Amino acid sequence: MSNPPTIRRVSYAEILEAPNAQELLNEYEAECSLPQIGKTDPQADMYAALEKAGVMSCFGVFQRDNHPQEDATLVGFAAVLSTTAPHYGRRVATVESLFIASKHRRGRIGQNLLARIEEHAADAGCEAILYSAPVHSSLDQLLDLMNSYTRTNHVYCRSLV
Repeated sequence: MSNPPTIRRVSYAEILEAPNAQELLNEYEAECSLPQIGKTDPQADMYAALEKAGVMSCFGVFQRDNHPQEDATLVGFAAVLSTTAPHYGRRVATVESLFIASKHRRGRIGQNLLARIEEHAADAGCEAILYSAPVHSSLDQLLDLMNSYTRTNHVYCRSLV
């Protein structure tokens, strides 16, 4: 029997340096990327600059199997931007990315990750949080089922190249 996943604050560098990072990012790209923009290409320097400026925070979801001496495996991640929305003059969090590997989506881990990043956003003074989810994705379906989320916009994408 495996232990429950844990969620903790990490740097984006920690996500990129995880032993299984490429596998996890490949699954993320297959499920969540926008073909109109192209293949994903995480910009480590940009993530580091956003973290240093205090406008981005990252979280890792870790699974430790039956062997307590083994390092926990990264099985999911989230990156959250927290800034003042110029139009409103209020702090709003925007989820830049959120993903849990498909074989680890059981129980309440998705809801626990949402709760953790929302707690962080509230602590950062944000009055709301915005999620963007690919149409019909697991995240889209999860948010649609939960009464505390309101569908407010549709996001459209068009390639310019």
